[in-house]
Amino acid sequence: MIKRYTKQQHQTLREGGKILARCLDVVKESVKEGVSTLELDKIAREFIKSKGAVPSFRGYQGYRYSICVSINNESIHGVPSDNKVLKDGDIVSIDIGVRHNGLCTDAARTFAVGNVSAEAQQLIDASRESFYQGILGLKAGERVGSIGERIEDYIKKNTDYSIIESYCGHGVGKKIHEDPLVPNFRPSVGKLAGYVDQTLPDGCVLAIEPMINQGVKDIKLAEDGWTVLTADGKLAAHWENTVIVTKDGVEIITV
Repeated sequence: MIKRYTKQQHQTLREGGKILARCLDVVKESVKEGVSTLELDKIAREFIKSKGAVPSFRGYQGYRYSICVSINNESIHGVPSDNKVLKDGDIVSIDIGVRHNGLCTDAARTFAVGNVSAEAQQLIDASRESFYQGILGLKAGERVGSIGERIEDYIKKNTDYSIIESYCGHGVGKKIHEDPLVPNFRPSVGKLAGYVDQTLPDGCVLAIEPMINQGVKDIKLAEDGWTVLTADGKLAAHWENTVIVTKDGVEIITV
């Protein structure tokens, strides 16, 4: 069942979303050549705690860190490490979850490290724009599947990229992951088909997160058991925001 959240809960979520958005800003300032992904994790953790909030990823299903940091061909869920050091020309996805007064928000950005290639920047731009296309005109009463349909239409019409189909967006609020799953494409069969025809209720909260690959849509899991890699070794980009959906439209609360 897709949860409805109250106006009072929406306000708490807005406050948490603001903390998360500022955390992304702070981390972005340190996305530079020579910085390790473990350093970025520490910066995010300390900022979130300084605001009286909690890094919601830490401890989730045994995960030991506060953020996910995915470099180049790492699509999502990259594990911070002293051994992973940013280089000029890299692109890096930063995914952060914040729990504020009992409610969760979730957001991700893909940043350029120094001077990136035109092709890499185009991928970043497309991932960002696909998110905004996904929420275009979104409001309560729409089908869940309409989000992914708009994302897929944009990517297919305007790029040669592919969309990861093994992972989706999701509801968020009291828990990090709630119903519904929110595909970034048109699923025809399988477990996702049962989600796409659900109607979005007034007041629901979603984390919408297109995951776009430069090459094929196929992925593989790294030896660490967390990091998701592109199967062909090409670049990947990720863009995510938490949104409140009402009968009046959609509000992005992590910007």
